[in-house]
Amino acid sequence: MVPAKKDGKEVLRCTKCKYEVEMKKDSKKEYVVTETKSKSEKVLTTSLVSDKSGRRREEEELEQEREEYYKEIGLDLLRDELEGNEENEED
Repeated sequence: MVPAKKDGKEVLRCTKCKYEVEMKKDSKKEYVVTETKSKSEKVLTTSLVSDKSGRRREEEELEQEREEYYKEIGLDLLRDELEGNEENEED
């Protein structure tokens, strides 16, 4: 029998046949949570990864790629500007 709530009342329900009995105060004391999971053991449900460390690593890699991309764009713009200035000086 497993404790459950039905219509605002606590009941004991059989997991196989779904038979229900109203829970008495004495029965409440017998049902205690014996095992808890830490946050690190829980799985994040994302499309990228299933644990925080992998997700953080993925974010860092994306940030590095983004920085490299912006550096390349900046260098390209600077090179174009310098080439434009050199052509204007020659004229």
